[in-house]
Parts: sequence; C-alpha cells; structure tokens
Amino acid sequence: MPLEQIHPMIVHFPIVLALLTLAFDLWWFARGRAAAAPLIRLRTGTVLLTLGAAAAVVAYLFGDMAYDIAVNKGVAAATLETHEGWGTTTMSVYVAAALVRLFLWWRGLDEKPAGIALAIALAAVVSGMVVITAYFGGHLVYDLGVNVHPRS
Repeated sequence: MPLEQIHPMIVHFPIVLALLTLAFDLWWFARGRAAAAPLIRLRTGTVLLTLGAAAAVVAYLFGDMAYDIAVNKGVAAATLETHEGWGTTTMSVYVAAALVRLFLWWRGLDEKPAGIALAIALAAVVSGMVVITAYFGGHLVYDLGVNVHPRS
C-alpha cells in the first residue's frame, strides 16, 4: 500500500471519535447525570476524546507525509494549504481539549456544572473543526484526485 494512502484511512478514527464524544456527552447530559451509572458519566466522553486526540496525532503525521508526496508528484502546495492548515490547528485543539478534559477528570471538576459545560463545549468545538477539516480533505481527494491512483 502506498504511504500516501494511509492518511485517508486513519483520519476516519479522529472524525468518528470526535462526533461520538459530542453525541455521548449530549446524550449523557440530556438523560440526566443522576440517571447514568457513575462509571459511565462524562468520563466516557473524556476517554473517547483522548483516544480521538491520539488518532488525530497519528493522522497528522501521516498527513504530513502525504503532503510531501503530493508536492513531489507535482501538486501545488497552495492547493493543499487550506486542508493542511486546518489539520494542524484541529489536531492541536483536539490534543489541548483532551488534556483539559483529563485535567477536569483528575481534579473532579467534570462533575460540577462549569466543568460539564466546558467538557461539552470542547467536544462541540473539536467536532466542528474536524468536520471543516474533513470537508477540505474530501475536496482534495474527491474533487481534485490528490494522491489517488487512477483506475486502470
């Protein structure tokens, strides 16, 4: 498998985990904190977001390699810059959000109203950024055919 094709396979993990985190957090909040078992509370969202952040770092690293390969194949760097910029920023925010949520968990603040609101807001921001980044990545692949082998 060509190295540049690994990035498009991996990016689905941080995308799904970000959206799943937001969905779980909202479900948990809407259902009522008291109704949820203590072990599943908002901390499940923190675990999902942390796994997604780790996947985002891996996707970023392979995306960086795919960027270099695309440029070496003759794709103008300017064509890739929007997705690359969003990808770098999204990965950074994803990791920061995971660290904040882990801090909230560690300090027991994830069960306080302000901590819950912050946790859900972080999941929403990361989810929105992931969707925007994915949009620009999809444009590169589906509209421009970047790093896609032509069918024989």
